[in-house]
Amino acid sequence: MVDRTLRRIFILAGIALIIWVLYLLKPVVVPFVGAFFIAYLFSPLVDRLHRIGLPRWLSISIVFIGIGVVLTLAMWYLVPLVWKQLMYARDSIPAGIHWVNYTFLPWLSDTFNLVPMEIDTNQISSVVMDYVQTNYSADSIQAMALKLAQSGISFIQIGGTIVLIPIIAFYFLLDWERMLDSMRRLIPRPYERSTLEVVGECHEVLGAFVKGQFLVMVLLGVVYAVGLQLIGLEIGLIIGMVAGLCSIIPYLGFAVGIIAAVVATLFQFGIDWWQLVLVGIVFMVGQAVEGYILQPFLLGDKIGLSPVAVVFAVLAGAQLAGFLGMLIALPVAAVIVVLLRHAREFYEKSALYDNRTLIIQKASTGSINIETPNVDVDIDLKSPHEKALQADEKSSKIEKTQLKDG
Repeated sequence: MVDRTLRRIFILAGIALIIWVLYLLKPVVVPFVGAFFIAYLFSPLVDRLHRIGLPRWLSISIVFIGIGVVLTLAMWYLVPLVWKQLMYARDSIPAGIHWVNYTFLPWLSDTFNLVPMEIDTNQISSVVMDYVQTNYSADSIQAMALKLAQSGISFIQIGGTIVLIPIIAFYFLLDWERMLDSMRRLIPRPYERSTLEVVGECHEVLGAFVKGQFLVMVLLGVVYAVGLQLIGLEIGLIIGMVAGLCSIIPYLGFAVGIIAAVVATLFQFGIDWWQLVLVGIVFMVGQAVEGYILQPFLLGDKIGLSPVAVVFAVLAGAQLAGFLGMLIALPVAAVIVVLLRHAREFYEKSALYDNRTLIIQKASTGSINIETPNVDVDIDLKSPHEKALQADEKSSKIEKTQLKDG
């Protein structure tokens, strides 16, 4: 008993040590985690190409080339449009400041009886210059140069990581089957079947959720961008794309999109209530399309979480891991739901859940029938002398029956 306890303590200590080492090696581990995630997403497509007779390395190359072509075409089409709208937004800043000073702020002061306010660009510029001169004097030029150099080194490291991830993902996909088989052989034999069943359910839920969420994100961005362009918003394409990308986090896309669209509408049209109503209609239509068409058909009930639980998962992910935690909160929650469902089933089948013993019958024969939730047991309480007498009675009855027949 002591050896078993010590063994469990050593196993837990080993797991904690591995987690601590991985945390220390976080800058090195991050590219491998990203590459494993990419390999996990595209392994089904590689397997399909491999099953039709193509070598695995060629299947992986075709998938990677296809991804590169799609991204290149998307950038080739979208970058000029986005750049054009960014230039429009930059040129609209003076007009926006003029509208705020001479239209919005006077209306705000007259409506709510506030002190008249005005944005003074000259004062803002002087404040910025004073701050720079005070905090970044000639003595700190070397420090600024050092920070710029460190920023350049960090930029090179990020670029190297981005280049490294596809290479690692290629080798992950090349050895994918062997790697999975090695992981499967680490599972203890008595628990292999149940473990593979749980892992299979997690894989099914996670794969369906990630693919469905990606399609929802893209299609919702198209709905927002087209709707905002149709109502005449000049930078509607940018706002729609950003709102679609932000919709990977529940409710964030809607919030970011509608706030940005309202601000852009005020800058472009002024206080035009009809335009504001049209913006609201666009986002209400987007939410209706997401809630009644995209989510049911593309995602269904893959997570099994209520809206309150979804909000809690996102906030918990943000608290634990920042923006990255918000991104992975729902996939992790989907896996946790599967694990908790199996844990509940195991608990309900255990004696800890219901070990009540019910006495069903106590007959004159001297036996008690005991039923448990999973087992029925008959206990014979007769003494050996009573058993012998009962056996003699049975044998005498059999002899009498034979004599009558004779």
